[in-house]
Amino acid sequence: MGFSSALQGRAAHDALLNRQEAELKLLETMKRCLAQKAKCDREYAVSLAAVTQQGLKIDRTDDLQGSHIMRAWRSFMEELDHTAKQIRTNAEQLETVCHEKLASLYQEKRRVRKQYQEEHTKIATQFSH
Repeated sequence: MGFSSALQGRAAHDALLNRQEAELKLLETMKRCLAQKAKCDREYAVSLAAVTQQGLKIDRTDDLQGSHIMRAWRSFMEELDHTAKQIRTNAEQLETVCHEKLASLYQEKRRVRKQYQEEHTKIATQFSH
């Protein structure tokens, strides 16, 4: 692993380590925030589904046969239910796909940081001899 002359000092080494550490902390924060977002989306989807169920509980449906208002209301409730299902699906996908990719990226960043530190130590040892 070679570095330009601008990256050969102790300050540059410390700056690179600080950057790597800051990126790892950012990835941890991203992971927590995305998990919280997925949780909130699931809860919202459950609430929307409950609203839909409540909205479809209509008394005296016989009196409302052929009503344009009734058809519009049912259409609205069906769309709301569809939206709830879509939000739930997206939350599940966010939780699985993004979580896995963030975890993978985090592990890769840790591996690269370790490799950089080992390489830096090796070069510093060779230089001191």
